[in-house]
Amino acid sequence: MKHVRQLCLLILCSILLSPLSAQTVDPEAYPGEKAQQQQAFLDGETPYPAKPRSMWSLGIKGGHAFVSGDVAAQPGYGFGLDFRRGLGHAVSLRVQATGGQAKGLNYQPSRGYRGHEFQGNPWAAAYFPAGVSAIDGSTIAPQVYYNFRMNYADISVQAVFNLNNINFYKKQSNWGLHALVGAGFLVFNTAVDAGNEAGGVVDPYDFSAVDNIALGGGALSLNGRRDRIDAIRNIVDGSYETPAEGSATATGITIGGSNYTTQPAIMAGLGASYRLNNRIDIELEHRFSWTNNDLLDGQRWQEGGTSTTLTPDKDTYQQTTLGVHIRLGKGEDSDWWRNPMNQVYNGIQESREVVRKLSEDSDKDGVPDLYDKEPDTPEGMLVSANGIALDSDGDGYADSEDDEPYTPKGCAVDGNGVALDADNDGVPDCRDKEPNSAPGMYYDANGVAIQLPSPPNNGGGTNSPCLLPIVHFDLDKDNIKPDFYPELYYISQVMKANPSLKVKAVGYTDSRNTASYNQDLSNRRVNNAIDFVVNTYGIDRSRFTSEADGEDNPLIPNLPDNYGNPKLEPLHFVNRRVEFECVKN
Repeated sequence: MKHVRQLCLLILCSILLSPLSAQTVDPEAYPGEKAQQQQAFLDGETPYPAKPRSMWSLGIKGGHAFVSGDVAAQPGYGFGLDFRRGLGHAVSLRVQATGGQAKGLNYQPSRGYRGHEFQGNPWAAAYFPAGVSAIDGSTIAPQVYYNFRMNYADISVQAVFNLNNINFYKKQSNWGLHALVGAGFLVFNTAVDAGNEAGGVVDPYDFSAVDNIALGGGALSLNGRRDRIDAIRNIVDGSYETPAEGSATATGITIGGSNYTTQPAIMAGLGASYRLNNRIDIELEHRFSWTNNDLLDGQRWQEGGTSTTLTPDKDTYQQTTLGVHIRLGKGEDSDWWRNPMNQVYNGIQESREVVRKLSEDSDKDGVPDLYDKEPDTPEGMLVSANGIALDSDGDGYADSEDDEPYTPKGCAVDGNGVALDADNDGVPDCRDKEPNSAPGMYYDANGVAIQLPSPPNNGGGTNSPCLLPIVHFDLDKDNIKPDFYPELYYISQVMKANPSLKVKAVGYTDSRNTASYNQDLSNRRVNNAIDFVVNTYGIDRSRFTSEADGEDNPLIPNLPDNYGNPKLEPLHFVNRRVEFECVKN
């Protein structure tokens, strides 16, 4: 039974939930037909909400860029601009353009360039120009320290995935995580600083002084690396005058007299965002770009290998940027930050609230708190269906505290809710036409004193004839009207004055309704009249006999059974009666 009751409550909740949570749709968030679907969802007419408006945002960013390849990366810079369009809570599409400059410098010497002058290797061309002997005349290639500078720009289309909305335990978080994948095109130009240039001729650097700097106990010694790098920077002039291998003869585009290689690229990355407000986010992001090209850093040959031995890995370029995203257009916060479960959670919470209110009755008045307009009614007090304390007569006193809960409307009452009756005649002052009547008298319903006739004095003879009054009744009624209290009082006084007198009472009706109904009605009338005399004036009931004649023996015969003629009603009234007559012993 417990589960059945819970199920019933949940079903009732689903019915009541829509009016309890009446909401209006934001037209900026749900334009056009989406507004109709969303309103239908809020009204409980469909189980599916509408998809909110897709938001646009503009991103501006900048930071560090570098190439991961054969030459150790040095600090570079990158910047970017993107437009993003949200497709829902989880995915956005982004068009991004980036550019920048990446640099590299090895602290370890290299000779792997030998034999590659015919591939356009700048180190071979500068330090081993004849392909037979080095510039110092020896047959051993001099040690060099590879460096490069790559200028690049790319444009790509990316899918950005919101990783934060897998956390469904907050209405809205200010921190967000995302991942991205995409594809696009890269243009780049790589150059090296191989020597001092004069008149178009490169005079190679002499790195022999660097060779003499020890690495401090091992190739991984941080101090040794720094010393060599500092020494190399004191030698080179930073002009990057020589195109790197693959750049001098690149088939791409020419910008400022330099050849730029065009290259397809695949991107992936991770990022974190902080929501400042409905419009602005701060974003930190790291992006990887793969090109299937090993000449981003201008170097692709292994050390100590043959003239055809290439390094096994392709170069990638990466950038770590910090930027801002600004949401564009109208509407509230982006779905990027909204918890997609909010509508579900809100519905569940409202259902729980309905169940709680349906099952709770704080004042124990039998009306659930959900519908109780007076949730603090004192325990035991009678209330209406809305939980409001009953005050049937509207006198300001609740029925449970009112000694007279049915006081006539508009009557002044005392502190117990009882209508004021100044002359104690049983008729409230508000209806009393004689509010100062003398005590000890009989009064009609209007508080007017009833003048009772004096009973006859016939000497008390039991065989004395007597003429007793008649009592009349309203249509289809059997109650005694106050107007005929004097007649019944007179009968009681006659019977008291003549203790041996017995009285016969005969009841009648008018001719309307069926004979069987009228027979029963006349019987009730005669019995009520006898009961009134017996109960009010203490006459022994055995002194009465009764008879019910229904519609027989009318005083005014042949009246039509017409309810619509008011002129005939007084005549019918005459026939509706109880007659009393003395019975001789």
